Amino acid sequence: MPSLQRCLLTAIAAALLATAASHRRALAAEPGALVIIVDGSGSMWGTIEGARQTKLVLAREGLRRSLDRLPAQTRVGLALFGHRRGDCQDVEVVRPPEPLDPGRVIGPLEHLNPRGRGPITLAVREAAKAFPRDAGRRTLLLIHDDADNCQPDLCAAAAELRAAGITAHVVGLNVKPDDMAKMACLPQTTGGRHFNAHNAEQVAGLIEEALLLAAPERDGLERAISAPPSAIVPPPPIPASGPPALHLRALLAPNAEPLGLPLFWTVAAEERPEVALFAGPSVNPTVPVASGRYVVEARHGAVSARQTVEVRDNRPMAVALMLNAGLLRARALARKTASPMPDAVITATDAGGALLLATKSGEASALMPAGRYVVRAEAGLVRAEQSITIAAGRSMAVDLSLNAARLQLTTAGRDGAAQLQAPTFSVLEDDPDAPGGRREVARSGAQPAEFVLPPGTYYAVARQGTVETRERLAVGPGDVVKRTLTVAPGSLALATRAPAGAAPPGAHISYTVSRIDGAPQEAVTISQPSPTLLLPSGRYRVEGRYGLMNVRTVRDIEVKTGQTQQLVIEHEAASLRLRMAGTATTDVSWVIRDQAGRAVWTGAQPEAVAILLAGRYLVRAETRTKRDERSVELRAGEARLLEFSVD
Repeated sequence: MPSLQRCLLTAIAAALLATAASHRRALAAEPGALVIIVDGSGSMWGTIEGARQTKLVLAREGLRRSLDRLPAQTRVGLALFGHRRGDCQDVEVVRPPEPLDPGRVIGPLEHLNPRGRGPITLAVREAAKAFPRDAGRRTLLLIHDDADNCQPDLCAAAAELRAAGITAHVVGLNVKPDDMAKMACLPQTTGGRHFNAHNAEQVAGLIEEALLLAAPERDGLERAISAPPSAIVPPPPIPASGPPALHLRALLAPNAEPLGLPLFWTVAAEERPEVALFAGPSVNPTVPVASGRYVVEARHGAVSARQTVEVRDNRPMAVALMLNAGLLRARALARKTASPMPDAVITATDAGGALLLATKSGEASALMPAGRYVVRAEAGLVRAEQSITIAAGRSMAVDLSLNAARLQLTTAGRDGAAQLQAPTFSVLEDDPDAPGGRREVARSGAQPAEFVLPPGTYYAVARQGTVETRERLAVGPGDVVKRTLTVAPGSLALATRAPAGAAPPGAHISYTVSRIDGAPQEAVTISQPSPTLLLPSGRYRVEGRYGLMNVRTVRDIEVKTGQTQQLVIEHEAASLRLRMAGTATTDVSWVIRDQAGRAVWTGAQPEAVAILLAGRYLVRAETRTKRDERSVELRAGEARLLEFSVD
């Protein structure tokens, strides 16, 4: 064997073996699982630039095109949201992760009827619950066209996923920049990728790229490489006589030696191509056959070759498939240290933009069809790319240098204040065209949070509710900057004493807290009976409400750093029990009006309880045959019975 070819095959064997070993270490002993989450909110009926098809159809067809590229053993599930009732609880796990069946994944999307709101955070949490306990690598793929408009904390959910070892990739369908920023912490916190298709042509390609990254195994063949392959050992000679059989070989280029690597081979009779006589990974396999015509195919990742052969004599037959391929070895290196960056994503696309390689690793090796490619490496906000040409039978090494810095953020309390329990971290940079002169470039809900950024000056922000702290800092090439952002909030513990005769507080209590000194801040509204809020020190106005009518009380309080202020709201309210007596009491309506004539309470039960602020009211009872009105004066803390009769 020529020495150059021997060296090349040795390099291919070593590179693919290293890649396979890396994948095996990354995978758990059990197979992994993937759950695809598809937006079913009403906005998915819309279109994007370059297509008359709806966003739903583009997403569905992109999945249809890409699912077949996943290994058959991949466990794939499907979750939908906003497609049935259209409310903020409308989430359905349609299919738990099961062995890949593209028809069963696509089927529910054929009949999807987008309706209302988009509870993305709830969908992410419910999809995460669908993973089997024995799953190894677990990945979510979210396809959506808007941010969560049900107002939960997506960054908190992202932190939960990260703690559970779940990665989330996100494909946006022409998502607005502000909404992209709101979604950023989901992939960034979990170690996933964030894509946004700006036009129809990009949708299918980005979905395919995300699926390849999300697939628990990029190629099942890699698991078969468990020992150094016989790349430099010639295959056994083909016997001159013996039983009829196909002796299969694969060549990278004309006149090359057979490739001693496990490829996935299939052999089928030409008249029945759907029935495989042989299918599986093997190195130079031998397949017994009878006389006839056969279709032989070999593939490895993006490389494949097919040939039709005819067996005429009852003797062995050699079949050499020309792969017309070379080896790509790509590395994503930190510019300062020249060391691989294991959290980088390496991709390779051909001249037409089709994705042939996608892997999250500092080093990647793959057989590639001969041709021109763009190889890219991306880590966080740092990217690099290079155009290359791969020749058949040759090896091409590409080192992509990433001028990256790392910023690690945590929080701590100051002056006795409590640390933020679930902060959202943001990184901003100066932008004269953005509102306020700064724009957000990254967000994370992890604690601590890590960002990969180009060298420069940034503003690091930690926020929880209305508590916020920020710091201006600089990061240089190769730097790992660890910064603790200190906060000095106080705590406000709220509670409500139920009015006399009222039911237990339950979900009928709400509070609105607004700042009344210093810089104006957005008011906080919360519907919990006894919440504790972290707030910057200062004076606040608290409006407490009980029920859905006119029971409302306002109190002012000062919150001090490091202290917990207790505020128990006691409403000046009374309980008014209304009763309709008589023989026909099932059809009755009540209306209670205040002194200004406003209706403050209505009901339609023979006996009901109204919780009202103390004061004077006019109560009207009406049945089909009778109407009656009475005035009543209610005092704070009073429980009054007012009885009417239809007789």
